[in-house]
Amino acid sequence: MLDQLLSGLQSQFTSSLTGQTELNAEQATGLFPVAKDAITSGITGAVAGGNVGGVLDMLKGAVGMGQSSSGGGLADLAQNMVYKSIAGNFINKATSSLGLSEGLASQVSGLALPMILNKLGGAAQSHGDTDDIDEGSVMGALGLDAGGLLNKAKDLLGGSGLGNLFG
Repeated sequence: MLDQLLSGLQSQFTSSLTGQTELNAEQATGLFPVAKDAITSGITGAVAGGNVGGVLDMLKGAVGMGQSSSGGGLADLAQNMVYKSIAGNFINKATSSLGLSEGLASQVSGLALPMILNKLGGAAQSHGDTDDIDEGSVMGALGLDAGGLLNKAKDLLGGSGLGNLFG
């Protein structure tokens, strides 16, 4: 489902990176799957670790970038632990797999990840009953059945232990 959400974003991603960094189109295109993988594994890991609140805060921050006069935006997003993990994973893969310098990988991370997270957060926002992003809207945007997942997790945990995981 993430692939569907991000369809059409690759050309904007490539254009943005080639216009704002020293990357050529081929390099920028090669970074798109790295960014998607870092985001997917970061969100999955956070949710599995019980940090749904961190994911929600990250997506709310990504959607709210540029709307705050309090100096928020990327600075606030960069303070989110889930985002820090995603960015670190992206930078590591971009330097080790694709040979980018750490400085360039960090620059790309600061441009690319917020763009993708903004798209994901916007999709979650549009799937909710309100303009707010919550667990249900994120699950809906990703095409997941929150109730079914909770029941499966409850069964795996022997019927207990979920109250703190998603609350």
